[in-house]
Amino acid sequence: MKAMISVGRGGFNRFVRLGRALLLAIPLAGTIAPAFAGVTPEVSRVIVHAKENETSVQLFNLNDYPVLVQAWVDDGAIDSVPQDAKAPIIALPPIFRMNRGEQTSLRLLNTGMPLPADRESLFWLNLYEIPATRANEAPDAQQVTVMMRTQLKVFVRPDGLREQADALPGRLEFSAHGTDRLRLDIYNPTPYHATFGKIHAKLAGADEALPVEMLAPLSRTSVVFDKLHGVPGDDVEIAFALIDDDGNPVGGERRLKLAAAGQ
Repeated sequence: MKAMISVGRGGFNRFVRLGRALLLAIPLAGTIAPAFAGVTPEVSRVIVHAKENETSVQLFNLNDYPVLVQAWVDDGAIDSVPQDAKAPIIALPPIFRMNRGEQTSLRLLNTGMPLPADRESLFWLNLYEIPATRANEAPDAQQVTVMMRTQLKVFVRPDGLREQADALPGRLEFSAHGTDRLRLDIYNPTPYHATFGKIHAKLAGADEALPVEMLAPLSRTSVVFDKLHGVPGDDVEIAFALIDDDGNPVGGERRLKLAAAGQ
């Protein structure tokens, strides 16, 4: 799940992408106070099965004030706007109000747009949160309006895939290369996206942990560990965690033999 913040003052707006839904509100008094994306979904990802016409997401307004929410599904581009979004999923209602502490159900309609049948496809649900303005605010009062945008992964999953999603941790393929620096190559042979937490590697008595970008189906990536060095034949121990359909971490481990660079 990603979050962005738009800060408006006198016509000034900008977006900043953040890794989690923890944002900074910037009041004019000069202090910096923590703020969270108050409109919070009950899940960290949505699975839409291709044959389903509709699914729903429960949203909660954790703010102590009402907000206006705009919702749409797109390809995840940071500069995406609802009118330009292209996705097989339509969010209804597209604009709605949530009072303090209110819960509501957002409908996600599947239009049936043709998608690959041998792997799942990734889209993003956007929740753009606009706080209410104070009715008794002086017309000439200076203020900063903080608008938060949360993005939630939406996986459209075809029916009849050749293996189950819970087999993913055991199906990932790893290989270790290099002597000056350890390069870990990862291949995802499955039809599912692999969403990693950090991956830990141990080599020659040293260890290092690094983040890994989400790995799409049938694709490869590499991670370079600057602090790990060894000689061909050394044991490399790998520990990693993937995020499952329920948003929970599922661990996996591998023991590899270090190969020279280029092998």
